[in-house]
Amino acid sequence: MPELPEVETVRRVLKTELIGLSITSIDLLYEPIFENKEAVTDLIGKTYKDILRKGKYLIFCFNEGFLLSHLRMEGKYFYTLEDYPLNKHMHVIIHLNNGYKLIYQDVRKFGRMHYYKTLEELNNDLELGPDANLALDDIDDLYLKIKKSKLPLKSLLLDQSFIAGLGNIYVDEVLYKAKLLPNMPANMISQLDLKNILEASKEILDLAIINKGTTIRSYTSSLGVTGNYQNYLNVHTKDKCPLGHDIISFKIGGRTSYVCPVCQKKPALKIGLTGGIASGKSNVLKVLETWGFKVIDSDKLVKEAYNNSDILNSISNLFNTTDKKEIAEIIFNDEVKRKELENIIHPYVINKIKELSDIDELVFIDIPLLFEAKLEYLVDKIICMSLPLEEEILRLCKRDNIDKDYALKKINSQIPLAEKVKLADYVIDSSGDFKQTKENIKEVIKELIYGIYA
Repeated sequence: MPELPEVETVRRVLKTELIGLSITSIDLLYEPIFENKEAVTDLIGKTYKDILRKGKYLIFCFNEGFLLSHLRMEGKYFYTLEDYPLNKHMHVIIHLNNGYKLIYQDVRKFGRMHYYKTLEELNNDLELGPDANLALDDIDDLYLKIKKSKLPLKSLLLDQSFIAGLGNIYVDEVLYKAKLLPNMPANMISQLDLKNILEASKEILDLAIINKGTTIRSYTSSLGVTGNYQNYLNVHTKDKCPLGHDIISFKIGGRTSYVCPVCQKKPALKIGLTGGIASGKSNVLKVLETWGFKVIDSDKLVKEAYNNSDILNSISNLFNTTDKKEIAEIIFNDEVKRKELENIIHPYVINKIKELSDIDELVFIDIPLLFEAKLEYLVDKIICMSLPLEEEILRLCKRDNIDKDYALKKINSQIPLAEKVKLADYVIDSSGDFKQTKENIKEVIKELIYGIYA
């Protein structure tokens, strides 16, 4: 759909050809395009004095009256000689006094025209917000409106009565530049966020106008001018953002949105990662970290605890050794000793998790014994890695170089995986190859980040 830069390009191209020309006759081949078709005859004899634009609308100004035109999805204008052959998609033919004609073509027939005798009458019908690239002066009024809206932010920016000229492509680009999620409720953003939106709108739309718009599928302006701004797109239709993060796409109000889940603002949630033994939790944590997410590995915190002199002394007094393998064998067979060790280690780990996760961003925390240690209160949501028992046994045998009986004994020392799955908010099947597991992670991230704004 042509947006502000594309319509502005059409305006500029047509203005170089039409000003000073008069209409001799009009062929209206598909009547619904002209909303007040009885006024078509009023255009005969009128002379083009100027061509304006408001948002996505073209306004043809005559010596008397104004013709409002909206291109919608596929509308195009062609300025051609009279003998130019027509096709079935050319619905309005405006014959001019210089032997040329202005053709309106629309494959989908969604475009509309309306003739007004006065500019006041036209403006009363339009009810448009300020142009998106000129709206910074209206920031106070716009902020008052935005705080009353519970619409998804993208839906509000697509509402032409709020701000004019932005469509699907440029809203994706603006929100990436402003580092905001498209489906967060509009009334959650700050005035600084709105300022960033309006500054990004100006920067992006002005550059797009210089580049004659964006040509992705079917857009061309009059006289065959095609846009070049597609070469500047950061997220729309892309696989990765400029920083190399994977782009996620999903629908908001029926429109496909392209989002970088790393660069664009995320809810400050603490996500616990747990699951079966040898289910791939550490690998998932590494992937999340390479994707740019904040991660906390509780196993590393346990290792840190062993380097704390006070903790190490307490462990030595309890077990008469500080060798981790020896201690692991003792607590595996002695429930009382295990509890005593937890009372030494867990306070340190819990305090470190609280300290490291007290940030204004999404953080993933790997806690293998999250349910066993009753640490659910530390996180907002829980992801459980799941795989069949036989696969879990085989992986554990390979990882720890133990036999199947001992592997099963270790697995049975924890809460059954089926119970963990029931207690978790999200489950990732890790039984396939790691490529598939990564895709499963992406789907959960979509749900996590965007589901809270559904």
